[in-house]
Amino acid sequence: MTKKTILTSLIASVFVAGKSIAMPTPDAVEPQFDENDDPTYYVTYGEGDRLDPSTEKPLNLIQIYCKEQAVDFASDEDMDECRANDDLVEMKYGWMDFSTYKGWRAYHAECHVCHGPDAMGSTYAPSLMMSVKNGLDYMDFYTIIANGKGVAEGAQEGNVMPAFGENTNVEPHINDIYRYVKARADGKIRRGVRLPKLPKFKE
Repeated sequence: MTKKTILTSLIASVFVAGKSIAMPTPDAVEPQFDENDDPTYYVTYGEGDRLDPSTEKPLNLIQIYCKEQAVDFASDEDMDECRANDDLVEMKYGWMDFSTYKGWRAYHAECHVCHGPDAMGSTYAPSLMMSVKNGLDYMDFYTIIANGKGVAEGAQEGNVMPAFGENTNVEPHINDIYRYVKARADGKIRRGVRLPKLPKFKE
């Protein structure tokens, strides 16, 4: 059984009948930066689940953990165990900051064609999620997107990365795209989800 099938089964197991459970969205937060002044994400968790009354599906199920690891990084064997034993599964409900949401939106508008849905890669472009997880830092991330990456910089022949430094659909959003990819790399956001977001921050 594939990971996708197991994940679908796990998600399906949290659907419950009944009316919508009201759950107020927390307040907005300003765009986040870490101790190195690099952009980063903010996530806050809510108690219980929030349901869409028309579908009875959770609206803010943000991640599923199998044996204390995000499902994207769990082995097939672990996923099989979690499917058989609900005690090994943890559902995390919550919201990401609006900047990370904008990064999710910009990524899927401009980047997913090559780098795959949910930053997971494709047959001709690497997984940005795994690149960041394996040590690609913000400055290199920004530089590659802005300036591109040719064969001389390590790209494979025929699969070079074009420069997006003058693309107005990409360049203004690189910080937010990094926030989204970093959250994926850190296992905070599951794949295949419309990102539950906090309100837009107003200065």
